[in-house]
Amino acid sequence: MAPIKHFDVIVIGLGTAGSATCMELARRGTAVLGIDAFTPPHTMGSHHGESRSIRRAYMEGTAYVPMAIRAWELWRKLEQDTGRRLLMETANLTIGPPGSPAVEGFLKSARTYDIPFEYLTAPDIHARWPQLNPPEDYTAGLEFHAGIICPESAVETFLAEADQAGADLIFNDPVVHWEERNARVSVNTAASSYEAGRLLLAAGAGNKALLCRSRTSLVVKRVPVCWVTPPREKAFSLNTFPVNFWQVPHELQDSIPVYDEAYALPVSRAGGMVKVAPHNGLADADLDHHMERATASEYDRIRTFIKRYIPDLAPQKIRSQVCLYTLTDDLSFWLGPLPGHRNVFISALSGHGFKFAPVLGEILSDMLMGNRSLFDVSMFDPGRAA
Repeated sequence: MAPIKHFDVIVIGLGTAGSATCMELARRGTAVLGIDAFTPPHTMGSHHGESRSIRRAYMEGTAYVPMAIRAWELWRKLEQDTGRRLLMETANLTIGPPGSPAVEGFLKSARTYDIPFEYLTAPDIHARWPQLNPPEDYTAGLEFHAGIICPESAVETFLAEADQAGADLIFNDPVVHWEERNARVSVNTAASSYEAGRLLLAAGAGNKALLCRSRTSLVVKRVPVCWVTPPREKAFSLNTFPVNFWQVPHELQDSIPVYDEAYALPVSRAGGMVKVAPHNGLADADLDHHMERATASEYDRIRTFIKRYIPDLAPQKIRSQVCLYTLTDDLSFWLGPLPGHRNVFISALSGHGFKFAPVLGEILSDMLMGNRSLFDVSMFDPGRAA
């Protein structure tokens, strides 16, 4: 029997947070092992799909904004370190009726942190971007300096940098069991066994199974991401067509509006397509029988959205690919110790985490090394769900 290999930290899952954390830990001289059930970047999680939006005027809450600002700085530094282009700048629109949580959240974040923005009415939006067709009472917040990140290239870069800095990386070897005993954590994969002082669960949808009997729970949803052939590529390209996020009233529950949310991202490469996807109202994912394409009803939802709000795209060819959101109860991040464990930590990002990847690497590395984070991450404590 081969001897068990020992590390300071083991990271399970090498997608968004896991790959960035491996890079950061290795750069700090930590003995880190990263394990993934597949070969990242791959299509069995949440880090594929050609593009992710990045913004700093964060509608989900002002607590995220310092992290978003730092993440932007770190993306640019990673580009300088590696010579790879990962972040492409373009404007970002958050659109909805007056008083909608998305627009109000955007405005609060922008004003609190002095992020340059513009408040637009529906006529303003349509005059500037005739491709968009908001109802006449809708408003929007425009962030001038936002952008798009290439997720597959980013994960490849994190892992290449981690490897260069001395991290051990193992692919195509699923974890079948982990256990915390006293001050050590053991991890068994299909092929071998390992031990470490600290463990990070960063496996996205795979975290659901890794939680085992934990008092916390996660819900995994399927996101039918669609790509639409633009009728005029230039009109839907970067710096012409902005990232646009829509919050649309769907119904009333106890006199409170319930919103449908969807977004569209511009063409980011020659011969590319416009990316369109829903952000909520998603179907549960069956991880044992993963469907990689949208269902008929999911296609219908996208077609209804683009027909109403981006009508030039309505008659165009559509293809799809499913990615996964792994949701916490309140849709905020989990970053921290798993309840009931001293040396096991977890990252869960609820479908809006990729833009933060490099700063998550810093935050999680600080936690795993017993250092205090530069950011107030108390609201992300997984124990709040226990």
